Amino acid sequence: MIIYPYILYPVLLLMISVNRNRQISVSSTSPSVTIIVSAFNEEDIIGEKIRNALALNYPKEQLEIIIVSDNSTDRTDEIVKNFSKQGVTLLSQPVRRGKTAGLNEAVKKARGEILVFSDADAMFEADALKKMTGYLSGDESVGLVTGSTYYRSKGEGKIVATTSMYMRLESFIKRRESLLGSCVGADGAIFAVWKALYQPLQNDDINDLVIPLKVIKQGYRVVFHDQLFCSEAPAADARGEFNRQVRITNRTLRALFRNSELMNIFKHPLFSFELISHKLLRLAVPFFMLSLIPLNALLLKQGTVYYLTFAVQIAVYSACLFRFWQERSGKEGKLFNVLYHFVMVNVSMLTGWIKFLTGKKSVIWNPQRQ
Repeated sequence: MIIYPYILYPVLLLMISVNRNRQISVSSTSPSVTIIVSAFNEEDIIGEKIRNALALNYPKEQLEIIIVSDNSTDRTDEIVKNFSKQGVTLLSQPVRRGKTAGLNEAVKKARGEILVFSDADAMFEADALKKMTGYLSGDESVGLVTGSTYYRSKGEGKIVATTSMYMRLESFIKRRESLLGSCVGADGAIFAVWKALYQPLQNDDINDLVIPLKVIKQGYRVVFHDQLFCSEAPAADARGEFNRQVRITNRTLRALFRNSELMNIFKHPLFSFELISHKLLRLAVPFFMLSLIPLNALLLKQGTVYYLTFAVQIAVYSACLFRFWQERSGKEGKLFNVLYHFVMVNVSMLTGWIKFLTGKKSVIWNPQRQ
């Protein structure tokens, strides 16, 4: 069950999708678009984000940009106002209400037929809007289209693009799910949906999962575009990434249980298989890992192989504790990176479960980047 979401499920998807390929028609029309960007204290990047949006290869008369500032206390609002003559609208919340509440307000004011959601530091490629509107306008079965993110990092004196093994796996899974019908969830930094399909969210909803689920409930497809990209800065440190994963897990669990009808295999046989495999069972991995050591201990007298598997587990967790000590001591280390990252992600997911089960909600977010 530990390897199922990461290895067996992708293999099953590959096998199932070999002879099933739901093609998507692409249109060259240019419907009106509203880009909605959530921001909190983004003075260092918001100007670049707006310039990136204004420079996109899309008819200017068909493009609207709304920046939702969640009661920013720095110069974010001032910077956005400097672009007002270029058609950029500032929607400033007088008190912090969280990202999702701001999105609901922005959608009410949006004039575009298509809504594009993005982050303050997510930089689009020049033809990103044409790719998204092409999928949405060309195929009436498609209600939402998403892409993927790569991270900007400094290397050899310049900015280089990097992708993690996890991100490549996510892209592969979403591509294969799309071939079957709909992919599970969207990349929060870059996705587009018909405004007519948008339904108001609860303040603690995770928008890049709940919006796609609501689209699917209405009978439309959520598809992945494998040539649609944006770039972002990575989390500032391991603690920032850990807290982000805790928040994502908490909100994802709420989304799954609020939309549990989509996990009904009798009503949604294919998508329920995808949703349970991609999300629910992956989030359950921490519990499978926790159960593995005591179960292994009970089997020690059954043969030498169980001593070996027990020793491997102890060695893995010992190596991760060593890496954790290195990290807390400010020392750089590259040994056991993959194992350490996997274990820490699951520790953060377990923390998210605890917060979910104890009723703690996550509404407010604080961007943490390099």
